Order: sequence, then structure tokens, then C-alpha cells
Amino acid sequence: MDDNMPNTTLEGAIHYCAIHTTRDTELRCNRCDRYMCIDCAVRTPVGYTCRECVRGHEDKFYEGTLVDYGLVAATCAIGGALTPFVMMLIGGFLIIGFIAAPAIGGTAAQIALQLTRRRRGRYSGYVAAGGALVGGLISAFLLPGGLNLFSLLFLALASSAAYARFKVSI
Repeated sequence: MDDNMPNTTLEGAIHYCAIHTTRDTELRCNRCDRYMCIDCAVRTPVGYTCRECVRGHEDKFYEGTLVDYGLVAATCAIGGALTPFVMMLIGGFLIIGFIAAPAIGGTAAQIALQLTRRRRGRYSGYVAAGGALVGGLISAFLLPGGLNLFSLLFLALASSAAYARFKVSI
């Protein structure tokens, strides 16, 4: 027998990954029985699952609509616009700013969650962070102090808090 030829009679048929068709594998998805290579496998508490099944499972958690995205963007933009204003009011008290900025971003995201009845889309976190950032940048340009390093830092803190509020842990 030639050493380069696969031995299909003793070991059974050779199976290939459904995505990477040149990789042979014996690993199967525990949901759909699709063959997958180790790069396509996602380890879950109950075994290995293919990325398509994981994404389908995640889709159950994402019920947001375009209207929900609009509400999230608008609400977080208002929160982001408040951030430079509040930072201007507290003046040089940077320690308070490091506490207040994430609180403003998180509160705006929490209000957005309440307005959407806790519906989230796959990209709601990005929309929340972008809305907070855009609203804050517009507000910072209009305020007398203008845009400076500290206002950018506080906007980043508020935006990251808004993003984190929409994160779904599965």
C-alpha cells in the first residue's frame, strides 16, 4: 500500500471540515453534527459547537430593531453631550471626573435599555458608544473650554461604560 494514500479501509472514511474543506477532522458539532476543524470549533460547557450554531444560539438574545438602535443612539448621545458639560462644571477636580464620566455613560445606557424594554441588537453596544462619543464631541466643541485632552479622556470613559452596559454574556 502507498504511504501517501489515506487508509480508508482500516480507519473508516476521512471527513473534512465544512468550512475549511482541505482539513481532515473527526470533530463534530454537538448540535448539528457538522464536521469542523479545531479552528472552527467553539468550546462550550457541553462540548464543542460550530460557529454557526453558536451564532444561532446568540441570535435568541438579540431582539433589537432599527427603532431600538435609534433610541439607543439618541439617548446615549444626550448622555455623551452631558459629559463635557458636567466636566466643565466640576472644573479641575479630576478624581471626581473619573467617577462621574463612567456614571453618566452607564446611566445613559441604562435609560436606553429601559426605553427599548431591554431589547438589544447585536451591535447595540457599538451604537451606544458611538452615540455617546458623537454627542460628547459636539457638546465639547460648543462649550467655552472646547475640546481638550481631558474631555477626550472623559468621553472615552463615558463611551466605554455605555458599551459595557449593553454587553451580553452568554
